[in-house]
Amino acid sequence: MLVWAKGDYMNKLKELVNKYKHIWIVVVYFIFYLPWYFGIQQRDPSRFFDMHVTLDSMISFKPIFIFAYMYWFIFVAATFLFVFFYDKDEFYKCCAFMFGGMTICLIIFTFFPTTFDYRPAVISGNYLERFFLNIVYTADKPTNVFPSIHVLNSIGCAIVLIKSKYFKNNYLMYTFAIMSAVIITLSTMFVKQHSIMDALAAGIISVILYYLVYVIFDGYLKREHHES
Repeated sequence: MLVWAKGDYMNKLKELVNKYKHIWIVVVYFIFYLPWYFGIQQRDPSRFFDMHVTLDSMISFKPIFIFAYMYWFIFVAATFLFVFFYDKDEFYKCCAFMFGGMTICLIIFTFFPTTFDYRPAVISGNYLERFFLNIVYTADKPTNVFPSIHVLNSIGCAIVLIKSKYFKNNYLMYTFAIMSAVIITLSTMFVKQHSIMDALAAGIISVILYYLVYVIFDGYLKREHHES
């Protein structure tokens, strides 16, 4: 009885591993991404290009937007988990968009180092606002800002959800996804983490990635399924 139970457990474990083996792409990518990202963060920012433009001076600091900025972590994680468990092809497209965009950002950061250091000297807001702002400002240096990965991944998540077969013609989800991307994008500027130029660059890269992933790569996947 014990042997049978152990064998049944091992079979179920093998099925689970086989079903979700596509997690490999996340593990491999972050082994590659994290040393690169944190490595270039260690450079001297004194000679970095300042991304501030006149329009940035017209955008006032709004501490309440730190909650939208922090919401990014939930939005991205939830989107990844949804496609990971729901549909392998949609997960691969999500990874192609996100990881492709993040790699483009790393290349730009490496050869065109930028900074945007216009955080308020005195942090205003209520206790929670100041608490989260202090966490972000302490953990995240005001460098490697152009393009904004925050904005890029927010737009990417919105596209992933809108293009999902599960949410086909679900206009409530479309609205939610678009509004999430918009408010996160605005938050990057209202909490003085990014210049408007960082957000615009992320938007342009997103348009290119949409064509590459959801037109070219998606067409390839459909042909593969048709032939098989």
